[in-house]
Amino acid sequence: MEGPQTRALAEHLNETITGKPVQRILVPENRWQANVLMLNCVGHAIQRVRSHGKWLFFDFSHGVTWLCQLITKAKWTVLFEEGEPKKRALITLQLRDRVAVLTGRPIIYILPSDKVASHPEVKAMGPDPLSTATFQDDFPYRLRQLPHRTLAAALLDQEVVAGIGNMLKCEILHTSCFSPTLRVGAMLASQIDSLAGTLVELLTAAATFAIKGQPYPYRVYDRAGLPCEICGTEITADRSGQDGRLTWHCRTCQTVGREPTLFQP
Repeated sequence: MEGPQTRALAEHLNETITGKPVQRILVPENRWQANVLMLNCVGHAIQRVRSHGKWLFFDFSHGVTWLCQLITKAKWTVLFEEGEPKKRALITLQLRDRVAVLTGRPIIYILPSDKVASHPEVKAMGPDPLSTATFQDDFPYRLRQLPHRTLAAALLDQEVVAGIGNMLKCEILHTSCFSPTLRVGAMLASQIDSLAGTLVELLTAAATFAIKGQPYPYRVYDRAGLPCEICGTEITADRSGQDGRLTWHCRTCQTVGREPTLFQP
């Protein structure tokens, strides 16, 4: 789950489960050493659910925060009719008139709220285009620390910018006309500043689609062999971004920083 989808989920959870005391928490006894910490949250309300990058933060009224990253098909579901607990549920939060269920294998941390900012995972996070007010200043600084990496690889580094996955990486490169082989060190200051603005605009648009429950209209991602909507050139997929991931791109539109690779002339 990328940043925009995480932001949309945070807004949904804010609307449905915040401000209501948690009456009961069900956790499989054989799967959690943190049961005591979780059960201590019974009787307290979730004041807000916020997001940063790919992480969700559940802030409880008694000064405890749950950090949750939805990986390995993990999912939060809010049910408005109480029924039998789901057999595969990892965590079940029972409120007065609804139930929130977490399934899959997420990453979960339980911390005092005043210690969250100093946790290693949180401290290392890069700025989030959707929630960091100083993003336009922080992002260029962090990006310039990696001059020898390709921009494609740098965009996936959560310590550079939080919330971008491979799908959005491809769209960002295409919108900015940057080749997947472009090196950070070869970028002009004006190009990096423009890229920061593109990140905010594209992720905001993606979050809007996610909040509405609509699929994002990808222009290049997973469209190999189809014509580019801008120039008509066939979209290519290769690993020229040197980030270990396939990068879908248009050879005609994305010429800035192009280098020869093993996959294209």
